[in-house]
Amino acid sequence: MERKSIWNLSPTEFEKWCLEVLKGYAEEKKVTDFRIMHNKIIPSSDGKYQVDVYLEFTLAGLRFRVLCECKRYKNRVSREKVELLHSRLESVAAQKGVLISTSDFQSGAIQYAKAHGIALIKVEDYHFEFLSHSSEGMAAEDDPFLYAEKNMPPYVAYDCTAESEKLCKVFPSSTTIRKLLIEQKKKIEEVMGIEADFPEINERVD
Repeated sequence: MERKSIWNLSPTEFEKWCLEVLKGYAEEKKVTDFRIMHNKIIPSSDGKYQVDVYLEFTLAGLRFRVLCECKRYKNRVSREKVELLHSRLESVAAQKGVLISTSDFQSGAIQYAKAHGIALIKVEDYHFEFLSHSSEGMAAEDDPFLYAEKNMPPYVAYDCTAESEKLCKVFPSSTTIRKLLIEQKKKIEEVMGIEADFPEINERVD
């Protein structure tokens, strides 16, 4: 599986990856009547707006609209960028804003986002250190013990506006990891003929 550094993604590739993150998160949370689009043009009373990723879903019988901007930046995201997203929310009557960036956020940006209910998500490369196993004569790509590591999503995303002392990881989700471990367990038992035990598989997924 080729692992591409986040800095080697084109802006469009990064936007589409962000779409997959939000789509996976919605699926894990069992969001109903959900749809998501890339590069959406939204008309409003003061013109038309282009949105990198647009979402709609139903909750408690109410329809919610979400605008997501994707920034492949190296410098910290300023408060002005968050203010601009907030103004777009008001112009198109959307209920939620999400800004996903490859860089950190200035303290003023985080404060403004928390005050106005905008989610700030930071994305970075997910580094793995592959370990050797005792599968004698077996090529690394065929080693069932490495299946989950090799197929884990190449990036990790954290919610910078969550009310927590530590960054809250939103991707890869616990459901994604659990599915990979279930598949790895099957492969170990099929290839090695031994029973594999992964306590994480039996843990409750919220």
